[in-house]
Amino acid sequence: MRKLVRPFRLVQPPRHLAHLVASRSYLSYDKSELQDKLDRNPYSYLQVINPDAKKEIKGKRGTKPFFREVRNEYDEFLAKGWLEGTDGPGYVIYRQTTPEKTYTGIVCVLDLERAKDGDIKIHEQTLEHREELFVEYLENVGFHAEPILCARKTGHPGESKVDLCVEEITSGRPATCDFSTTDKIRHSIWWVNRDVDHGLSSALEEMDKVYLADGHHRLASSLKLMHRYNDEPGVDRILAFLIPAEELNILAFHREVLNWEGNIKTFTGEISALDSVESVVKLEGPGIKSEPQLGAIDLMYGGEVFRIKLVKDSSGDRIDASWLGEEVIEKLLNISDPRNNPNLKYIPGTATRKDLLAKKQNLVFCLHPIPVDQITNTADQRGHLPPKSTWVEPKLRSGLFVYEFGNHDHPKDKPYGQP
Repeated sequence: MRKLVRPFRLVQPPRHLAHLVASRSYLSYDKSELQDKLDRNPYSYLQVINPDAKKEIKGKRGTKPFFREVRNEYDEFLAKGWLEGTDGPGYVIYRQTTPEKTYTGIVCVLDLERAKDGDIKIHEQTLEHREELFVEYLENVGFHAEPILCARKTGHPGESKVDLCVEEITSGRPATCDFSTTDKIRHSIWWVNRDVDHGLSSALEEMDKVYLADGHHRLASSLKLMHRYNDEPGVDRILAFLIPAEELNILAFHREVLNWEGNIKTFTGEISALDSVESVVKLEGPGIKSEPQLGAIDLMYGGEVFRIKLVKDSSGDRIDASWLGEEVIEKLLNISDPRNNPNLKYIPGTATRKDLLAKKQNLVFCLHPIPVDQITNTADQRGHLPPKSTWVEPKLRSGLFVYEFGNHDHPKDKPYGQP
């Protein structure tokens, strides 16, 4: 059987430039902040994915000419030595230390044939047009620059061996690269090749499945690319960051309904009348600041907060976000296309309670995070969570780890053949 977890030839910033090259997702910057980064930091990976920042190009963002310019910018970074490749294949042990939590995992490539067989477990559906857009991107750039996030479930084959290898490597020698960024996150990297393997490769060979936590469109697009170009070297793999499932930080995705013109008293009455609802209670005083627990959803409108308490679920299978989507958003608010309806927005769980309460003109539904066991159980049963059900951390920086595939010319190294 093909190995699920594999080593790869890493392309990365040199140690002295890593803190300048690696960037947050460009979508996380507002327009002025992004422009400031592009103006002030020539090393930022944002320069690669925004080739129109310093020159006029023929195509708009999302077109083939634009993606070709992304590849040209990437090659320029290679030529200048702002990105460089390793001599051979290996793994990366990466540790991200935030003020609240530490994540330690393995950067690797996953075998896409095994994904096709169901060994990369998914829990979300994807959109066809987004898949096709990313396929076109991959066709033209020939690399992955942001790993998908995957979890290894407690009790998997080889777990104790993998944990021991990670501990021996990270405690036995200094990090290959170690830096902090202005968001108070420390990034520690250990490059693991054949000379300092400590048995990691053989331990990872025992792993039979992983759970996709973030990156469903990237996985779906990579599978499509493999089917279309099955003779391209390395196209049958995808860059991934693999961490223990219990280390995932899962936050909720709240719902905001725009342009609602109903009566809040009537609306809460309609919700109370549902057979699946135990009670709807208006919160007062300190209760307004308390977060809902599993089986409860807070409805906010006009500065008021109503807690919707659901009837106890004896099966343990109910997902609060699914209930909200089916019973309230679709049936009571007549929003039948939650992925595309312009009146429905999703708010990441990083938003504070104060942020949510400030949205007085719109309906806001505040949810409790989905437990990791519900996510893995849904994936094992080949089910799907509602769109935007989870905001999962850690979020990795773009350009810190790059996996090249295909026959693109490389200005510094010979084309790399996968092991």
